[in-house]
Amino acid sequence: MFSHTPRQSMLSVLQGNGNSGNSVRSSTSSFISAAYNNYENGASFRNVDVSLVPSFEALNPYANAGRSMMSNDKRWQPVPNLYHSKESLYFRSAVGKVLKKAHEEISPAELEVRANTPEFKVEEGDWIAHNSNQKNQFALITPLKTVARIPANLIISDEPISLTQPLTSHIGGFIRKKGEKNKAFKRRYMELNGSVLMYYKKKPEKNGIPLSRDEKRTLERGRIDLDRVSSLQPMESKTEPYGILLVTTVRTWAIIAESEGEYQRWLQALCDVVKFSAVHVTYKRMFQLQEVSAKAITDVRMVVTTGDTVGQIVEHIFNCYEQALDAAPLRPYNPAEYRLKITGYRDYMIDRYRVLNEYVHVRECLLTKKTIRLTVIHESVIQETAMMNLSIGRDLTVSAGSMNNMISQFADMYDGERATSLQMTTLGDEWERQSLDRNPSLPSGIVQQPFAIRIRRVLNIPRTTCVRKRSSEEAVVSRVPLTSSSVIVRIELYDGGQLLENAVIDTSDVRLKAQRNDLLYVEWDDPMWHKFNIDICNITRTMRVQLTVLGVKKVVGGSTASMDATEEKMLVTGVNAFDVDDTLTQGQQYVHMYSNLHSCVQGPVPHVTLPNEPMIQVELSKFDAPIKFDWSDNDGLSISDRSHRRSIIMSSRSVMLRKEGWLQKVGNFSSLTRWRRRWFVVDQSTCTLSYADDETAPRKLITLRNCSVMTADDMNQKFTTAPVNKGTRKLRQTWCFKVRPMGSSRDYIISAETKQDREEWMLAIQTVSKGDSSITDFSCSNGSFEESSASVSSTIAESPRIGDDQLDGKNILECIAQDRRDSTSRSSTNSSSQRGEPELNELRKLILLDPLYRFSPYQKEQLWMHREEFIDIPSALPRILSCVHWDDRDECEEALKLLPKWSVPDHQAAYIELLNGEFANEGVRKFAVQKLGQMADTTFSYFLPQLVQAIKFENHHVSPLSMMLIERAIRNPNQIGFDLFWSMKVEAHNDQFRERYGTILNAYLDVCSSKMRAILKLQDKLFSEGGMLERICQSVKAKKKDGAAEMKRAMQQGLEALNEILPGSFQLPLDPRIEVGKIIVSKCRVMDSAKKPLWLVFENAEEGGDPVTVMFKAGDDVRQDCLTLQLIRLMDEMWRDEGLDLAMEPYKCVATSPMTGILQ
Repeated sequence: MFSHTPRQSMLSVLQGNGNSGNSVRSSTSSFISAAYNNYENGASFRNVDVSLVPSFEALNPYANAGRSMMSNDKRWQPVPNLYHSKESLYFRSAVGKVLKKAHEEISPAELEVRANTPEFKVEEGDWIAHNSNQKNQFALITPLKTVARIPANLIISDEPISLTQPLTSHIGGFIRKKGEKNKAFKRRYMELNGSVLMYYKKKPEKNGIPLSRDEKRTLERGRIDLDRVSSLQPMESKTEPYGILLVTTVRTWAIIAESEGEYQRWLQALCDVVKFSAVHVTYKRMFQLQEVSAKAITDVRMVVTTGDTVGQIVEHIFNCYEQALDAAPLRPYNPAEYRLKITGYRDYMIDRYRVLNEYVHVRECLLTKKTIRLTVIHESVIQETAMMNLSIGRDLTVSAGSMNNMISQFADMYDGERATSLQMTTLGDEWERQSLDRNPSLPSGIVQQPFAIRIRRVLNIPRTTCVRKRSSEEAVVSRVPLTSSSVIVRIELYDGGQLLENAVIDTSDVRLKAQRNDLLYVEWDDPMWHKFNIDICNITRTMRVQLTVLGVKKVVGGSTASMDATEEKMLVTGVNAFDVDDTLTQGQQYVHMYSNLHSCVQGPVPHVTLPNEPMIQVELSKFDAPIKFDWSDNDGLSISDRSHRRSIIMSSRSVMLRKEGWLQKVGNFSSLTRWRRRWFVVDQSTCTLSYADDETAPRKLITLRNCSVMTADDMNQKFTTAPVNKGTRKLRQTWCFKVRPMGSSRDYIISAETKQDREEWMLAIQTVSKGDSSITDFSCSNGSFEESSASVSSTIAESPRIGDDQLDGKNILECIAQDRRDSTSRSSTNSSSQRGEPELNELRKLILLDPLYRFSPYQKEQLWMHREEFIDIPSALPRILSCVHWDDRDECEEALKLLPKWSVPDHQAAYIELLNGEFANEGVRKFAVQKLGQMADTTFSYFLPQLVQAIKFENHHVSPLSMMLIERAIRNPNQIGFDLFWSMKVEAHNDQFRERYGTILNAYLDVCSSKMRAILKLQDKLFSEGGMLERICQSVKAKKKDGAAEMKRAMQQGLEALNEILPGSFQLPLDPRIEVGKIIVSKCRVMDSAKKPLWLVFENAEEGGDPVTVMFKAGDDVRQDCLTLQLIRLMDEMWRDEGLDLAMEPYKCVATSPMTGILQ
């Protein structure tokens, strides 16, 4: 059935049937339908003051877009009850384009096959654990210990063939055991039954007849669970040659055999039961133990070379089996029809011509020096596995009789016409909608009107505010009554998380009024327009308006400027200046408001407003046509307008160094005086260091010209904060330095709170003391914008090569910008070669040695002025971009032109820093995403948590980052899809980010393969918050006062009930390669820690595979564990890259909600 291209054969089978396109298409519907139905029927929306609050349809005009005509929408949504908005429609449209692009390169059937029979292969560019660079070329010829398994149906045998390893036979006998309290050795009768070693005071029998199990239990003096043994080792005592130590986390058990024969018998039995890694090397050599047992009739122990191909290894396995002395005869077979699979894993090796070393699992076995286990499977088995994508049903169970129907449905999905269409997904039809606004628009660059906004009213204000209370164990949010009778609304403009200059306006105060539904509202009778000192033509694409409702304690009509009462933050929200389609937000808007614990400085803003939730009615400037963001048209502005704007930008730059802040100072006689807090100021214009009791007190001056600055570590002092509570106790230290003016014998001894603060102050003093005049030269060489404009204009006017028709604003300003860049470049070169080189060297040192150093405005000016000097330092790129005024078009263009010129870092992961909230410019973020997209899937998955977190800093749902994550998850569902799902699912529990991550997650579930959707649905029901395992945990905790026995009984009852509905095989969130079956309830237990996590042991879905042990925790945030383990894993990769093998094997951890998680 298979040829040399097995995947093509599978696809031909999958694409060979039917016309089910219409039926599948009719089953698709908008993901909003269920949520909209819940709204229409929900009781929670009835408590609305309709006299004040508009209807749901008026508040959310896009909520009903794309609704299905079906009465019942059965599509599963991991984040339910989300409503459509303009943002979500554009996002789903963008996802549809990504899916269409993926299907043009990879057919839908191939994507489904990848989800069902994954191959975890090494790609070019993977890190040391998975790469094939020169350091790892030896791996191509490395021998590797292997235990292979041939198909049981090939063996000719009269006996039934079992692939599982037989358990150790029951043995018993007398052994001397050391007591826990009484340290003397006493003779006890011990029995080994499975993995449990029980002991009795005497042999459990009566008149020579063994007792029953229940009768033995009454006589049992204790037992040792050998699964918990972490070390099986000999006793160090030379007087007891037959002594054995069994080490567990609770106790070390010491036993002594009575003779050498008994010693050998018991030791052999114990070594067979205890895990291989826990057995002492002495015993491993004594019995020639192997890491992997090969006692089954199908097993072959051999050595392979990692440079061999899959086909060669298959033939080698068959040859080794046939040459074995006790091998059973085989039925006729063709080695070319067989492939390989990692035993116990959902990891296939299908390509017969691929080298073994090019698989991830093989590389991991090489690094950890483990024996690899391979299973030989027929290609027809791979085909059947690929077709069983619907084996996990809606109700978690699938009957055998329905399997043929499911396979038929799967095959029918892939006819020739639909192989390139999107109807195989459940995305729905709304993504195909064209632009929602077809009206002609105007460019924002020509609109010379100030940005203005006015507040009309705030509705549904709760009578309480939120307060977060933290303890050593948890953080609890409680609500306290309002203490304010009046409110104001603070309006702030932000860009990239930074507050714009002079961009804070407070409204007049208004008294709170009662609504009908026991809520409050405020309304301005005569709302006034609040105009900012920034025109619409100068607004960036990423500007954001934050609106904060603040409670005040004052009478109505009073002045907010004279307000003495403390402000009480009540609600907050945000509005993007430009919408998802680049149009300026205009007219009246109702915006949902978050509680006072949130901030809308950057990241997602609400796009859906519910009638019973807090909201604010705002009004922005209204124009006759849509305004599209377009800076290219502001070239037509007059030179005076541009120069005025440019002067504002340049005035914000610090051309003279000035640093001020609080420091500690000791008197002239340091041993006799105390440290006192003083306000210090370093001023380059006066070349002085001044200090005073506070900011307004008279100052004392210290001349800094040619002064000396040095550290004074001998005077550092250590002290402890909060000594009462050990959990909050912190060790602090002062950081001292000395300043000695030129010609003076006195040392001014000063102390900073942190080492970085000390370095910043010392660097500032040293810079001022040198009297560097490069700043003055820079200021003079660049001149003012007006002078530059006049000079360039005169040059253009005199030039015969430029016609009058070219003397428009665009050409003039382009020449101005080019002249400014040339002037800056010349100034940079001159200052670097003459006077600025020491200062540049200091900046280079700070960039290379301290990535957390905070540059002062003066240093940022130096960095930007000399930006060309740092182009060969990859880590300097984020520092240079942090100096850019992104609201200045010239600087913005100059910064974007620098990006492709900058030197490339050693690893693409360095570009993650450009996705921080500081860099909101879309050009920068798109550049970073393009670079990060070059990472191979294995390496890409390492940094997935950080990439998911970076989505929080995007202004809109549609972004290059979110699209890249969706595309990578579609193309590689096993390595990217599972981790992406859980990384986003846990963030969707946050109210502010629920809409964003829920929209992305629901869209991904609509475009992923049917197999992925079914497995993720099952995992969500099992491991997420409110899932089956968390309910079992809660039932166990409820029995905590009843003792350990009752807790164990509750756990066993819950797991046994869960086993009845679990499917035969499914994947765990920890590792998509591991496929498990039922839970081995007898081996599960409740852990002793405070949160009572469950120790769960699953059967391996593959017969003969090792059981899979995990720990499920409820009531604890394991995201901190995930971050720690990720850092350890990354450090291990970097150490290995430098040739340092520390034999680290970090366990895996996945957070399934903020308070639940699963650990390896």
